[in-house]
Amino acid sequence: MEHYYLERDGQVFLIPEGGRLRFPITRSEIPCEFEIVHTMNLQGERIHFCKPHLDRHPEDWWHKEKIPALDEALPLVRLAVSATLPRLTAKAIIIKENKLLMVKPKRGYNAGQWALPGGFVGYGETPEQAALRETTEETGVPCRIVQFLGTESRLGRKTNYHWHTFFYEVQLEHENFHPAPDEIEAVAWIDIDQALSFVSFYEGLREKLQRLSR
Repeated sequence: MEHYYLERDGQVFLIPEGGRLRFPITRSEIPCEFEIVHTMNLQGERIHFCKPHLDRHPEDWWHKEKIPALDEALPLVRLAVSATLPRLTAKAIIIKENKLLMVKPKRGYNAGQWALPGGFVGYGETPEQAALRETTEETGVPCRIVQFLGTESRLGRKTNYHWHTFFYEVQLEHENFHPAPDEIEAVAWIDIDQALSFVSFYEGLREKLQRLSR
């Protein structure tokens, strides 16, 4: 089944039915013109994220920040709204002799795959703090930030989440790696071209690495 998720200025259009709130499922239920921006696939359903064409602020629609906690909102609605909330991550770029330091997590979204050190920005934490904390946890080595390299935004291929990633050049104090045993399977220096194939979804990463290797 297809569902239409209309959002404008943080307000979401939902239809009350039988004491629950749902997305419209036909175009005739939608009170305005709109365009489809992105389509999510969640729980076997297709949810079209749409930009409504309105000449007013939709004050009578539901505020998206309240929807995940609304008991009357259908689970699919809460799941889709949650997916659109930004996810912030911070990643460390550490280069030595044309090799990139990578870690292989035991759990999480990158379990069993080579990835850049780093992870989620915690509540009340800055991206810089997250990059240092995650890198130290995942390698077992204290480190410092050399410089900020930029950000990238993308829609997750599997999660439908909207990821915003902060990249930092990081310098380790030493290379006596002692990764968190319950979190990291391995730490290794990997040839840059091979490393880039593991994280090909970061479209601007090669350019960032080239700037550092000059």
